[in-house]
Amino acid sequence: MSNLKKVLIPAVLVFAAYAIYLLMPTTEIGLFDRIRAAGEINQPVNVYVNAAKGFDRDAQGNIKAFYATDSRNDEALISLKTPGPKEIATAKVVEILGHMHGSNFVAVRVVVVE
Repeated sequence: MSNLKKVLIPAVLVFAAYAIYLLMPTTEIGLFDRIRAAGEINQPVNVYVNAAKGFDRDAQGNIKAFYATDSRNDEALISLKTPGPKEIATAKVVEILGHMHGSNFVAVRVVVVE
């Protein structure tokens, strides 16, 4: 085996393992500030659902907005591009994918984590 293959194969394997590690889902609560700093780039973040503030629903009863808090207890209004799953109303933690507009988070996807 050539020296190039001896170096290249382990390098590719290490990179693949690192990529898999980065893509693994986590239940760690994130920060809105990290998302705000990225501008208009959609990013995932786990947040606590603030059920005490209620949910904004459309005429069919689907959830279209709710409040959430991050790990520093910063609060943001989560506005959904499409109606979210009904399980949000009973969830403690959700993963949202989207970007910030001031203190509002525009979510393109919501997944119940806990």
